[in-house]
Amino acid sequence: MSKLFPNKKIIAVLPAYNAEKTLEQTLKDIPEGWVDEIILVDDASQDKTTELARRLGLRVFTHPKNLGYGG
Repeated sequence: MSKLFPNKKIIAVLPAYNAEKTLEQTLKDIPEGWVDEIILVDDASQDKTTELARRLGLRVFTHPKNLGYGG
């Protein structure tokens, strides 16, 4: 459970598109203990965003084609 809300499970959902270069820093910017799980939703990136996210231990969902903002 998160340090801020010990009775709640906090899940952060990160939408991503070609975020390979910024993903690690984004994760480092999330204060330790604030979330219990991070889910990355990849919008059919052309780079290695999904591979990196999986290597970093994130749960990953990938759109088969780019759906754009709001997709």
